[in-house]
Amino acid sequence: MKSYLVAIPVCLGLALVAAPAARAGSANVMADSCAGCHGTGGQSLGAMPAFNTKSADELKKMLRDYRSGAREATIMDRITKGYSEAQLDAIVDYYKK
Repeated sequence: MKSYLVAIPVCLGLALVAAPAARAGSANVMADSCAGCHGTGGQSLGAMPAFNTKSADELKKMLRDYRSGAREATIMDRITKGYSEAQLDAIVDYYKK
């Protein structure tokens, strides 16, 4: 029973420390999902379009257009709706740093 009294504060402390760390590294975590289809660094070698040659402004506009439905897509429209505009900007900024 006494071990629970120690474990609870330790777990709470770890959660408080982990939350800011997760937010700080979230752009790279979100950007990892892009690499699955578009390749590492946006340099696709397959059927998916590469985006490494696009400017940050072009990519941000494209993602916003996918999200709003202004740009036709097979899956990007659904993927972009899962992110806020700030998160989409963070993903682009991560790739363009």
